[in-house]
Amino acid sequence: MPQSIRKFTKYLFLIFAFGIVGLFVSAENTHASSILFNGSGPRYTTPAKYSNGLEHAVYISVGGEDSNYGGSSLGTIIDNNKWPLRNNPYFYEHLYLKNSNSAGGSNISVAQFLRFPKDLTGGKAPFLPVGDPAESAVITGADSPTQFNITKPYGNSNIVINGDLKPQQSIDVSVPMSYVKTEEAHFNENYPVRENNWSFDGTTLNFQIGMSLDVSTYPDFMKGQYLVTYKDQDGYYRQATDVQSLMPQFNFNNDIETDNFSQGLGTNDGSTLFMNKEYRVIGDKMNANNGQKFWDMLQTRGYAPVWRGNYLLTYEAFNAPLGGNSSISSNPDYFKYMRNILSHNGIGGINWQIVKVLVADNATVNRGAKWNPLDHVTLYDPKQENNSDSTKIPVTKDNVKVTSDNGHINADGTLDTSTPGVYNVTYTYEAVYSDSVKRTITKTIQVTVPGRTPSPVNPTPNPTPTPTPSNPNWNPSSPTKGDGTTGLPNYAAEKGAAVYATKKIYMYKHATFKKSQRIATYPKAARTDRPMFVIVGYDRSNGGALRYKVRDVNHNKKTAGKVGYITANRKYVVNVYYKSIPKNKTITVISKKGVHAYKNKNLTGKTKSYKKGTHLKVKKYIGHNLTTRYQLSNGYYVTANKKLVIQGKY
Repeated sequence: MPQSIRKFTKYLFLIFAFGIVGLFVSAENTHASSILFNGSGPRYTTPAKYSNGLEHAVYISVGGEDSNYGGSSLGTIIDNNKWPLRNNPYFYEHLYLKNSNSAGGSNISVAQFLRFPKDLTGGKAPFLPVGDPAESAVITGADSPTQFNITKPYGNSNIVINGDLKPQQSIDVSVPMSYVKTEEAHFNENYPVRENNWSFDGTTLNFQIGMSLDVSTYPDFMKGQYLVTYKDQDGYYRQATDVQSLMPQFNFNNDIETDNFSQGLGTNDGSTLFMNKEYRVIGDKMNANNGQKFWDMLQTRGYAPVWRGNYLLTYEAFNAPLGGNSSISSNPDYFKYMRNILSHNGIGGINWQIVKVLVADNATVNRGAKWNPLDHVTLYDPKQENNSDSTKIPVTKDNVKVTSDNGHINADGTLDTSTPGVYNVTYTYEAVYSDSVKRTITKTIQVTVPGRTPSPVNPTPNPTPTPTPSNPNWNPSSPTKGDGTTGLPNYAAEKGAAVYATKKIYMYKHATFKKSQRIATYPKAARTDRPMFVIVGYDRSNGGALRYKVRDVNHNKKTAGKVGYITANRKYVVNVYYKSIPKNKTITVISKKGVHAYKNKNLTGKTKSYKKGTHLKVKKYIGHNLTTRYQLSNGYYVTANKKLVIQGKY
């Protein structure tokens, strides 16, 4: 039988045989996730191109799945748990060629090497072509079995494809490869596949056999808030306590990406990690607890990402070894001061390292005193990870800008302290890492200028306090809204409105508080359990302080129904209902029992129920009597009660 006919017959047999194998693998994985993981995401679809118009690439396939094309930043992992190496040992190495010249153009003569992993690893790779590669290779896209000739001038380590490609013609050369070692696979070793031209360099694909990781057993993924730290002058980690409460909660499905080959991020299946591979927690994807973008929250509080290896680390990178966290086990001092904080008291297993750049504290300044903001801020080099004297940068008016949104900065750079008040002073530093990498770091502090009350010329000894306020229109028996006509301050809640206590308070018999006249005690409580009251009237103490006359509406409590006086100080008592839209137009359900959505703003016509933790998009708030509702983006209404929902994502 002529060789060309024999090869064509072999070609048909392999299509059938390999189709059966592929069918077996596909059927076996019908309900499983991907076998192949392609580095930075979907399959790359632009092969390399020579100057003569020849497009060329290498890739592998297994179980009916194709890897990405080879290139400098591409790779793939075969999941060992989903590809039974011994029972179904074949995968396929492919060479793709195309003549991209337009129809009517020139043919391209190819003499292309397709090299196998054993050839490229000095004989160490545990893969060999099935049988004689010149015979088992299958060419699809050819006009006839004789259009291309396959030889193996250097034995079974590679093959050479010779022939002429017509304009717009493409071919795919496929060689079945078998796993030939008897011991376990060398997990995470790179196995290269490469093609070369006689005259030009080619493309390479690195693939690996990976052992997938059960993320539920990995200690770093303990649920909780990210720990945030900076390095002190000795290189030890210290908790950044001023921003810890704003750190987000760990969320595997949102925060984690996998770096297969230190080249791009992500996998086909976002829930799979591989042992001894690197995974990353991506800051750019997360929001802080106050609703800000993660890095905005840190950078507006004087911190910056770590600069390492000429790269700004807006992510935290970790290895995922078998049996535990290698970063801790290999370096006992890694968390010398943080070990007892991780995985305790609401903090999870992941430390996020940042750099402290601007350091300044709130200040109190005497009225009329000279106060220069630049004398009260410390600047650290954002390119250095440790905060020590050696990393300090001299502060000047050229590198640190000072502004105030409610105060006045004099021409000489000092703060105007002539008028009592509390002034916001903001420091701004432009961190320049390279021509293309810059970050703006800010830090805002409050500067308090206390007022001075002059002594009267002829003071009356032991003056008797009077309950009469200075505003003659004050009428506690018939107050209305805080419009300036009743003496009621603008912040005061309306009669009939609901308020709750954010801190420990007492209820008293009279508006002038005396310890002996306390009716009830209300300890500080979690937001969803805060004591609630309805305002039934107003009064002032002998010293003129506003009081709310309230009725206790804490059902199932012993104090329910009591009537008395509580403070109206906004530091202790606030409205129960929101009267604003959050910046990100998102609220979170915090009630343990969830909340209901209704068709009407009077909360009738119940339609849906939302569980605790659900994020809801809102488009506006609606007043209803003395309460408010949020109208959702779907048109339904939910309560705006702060004990049941909270603004932002939580």
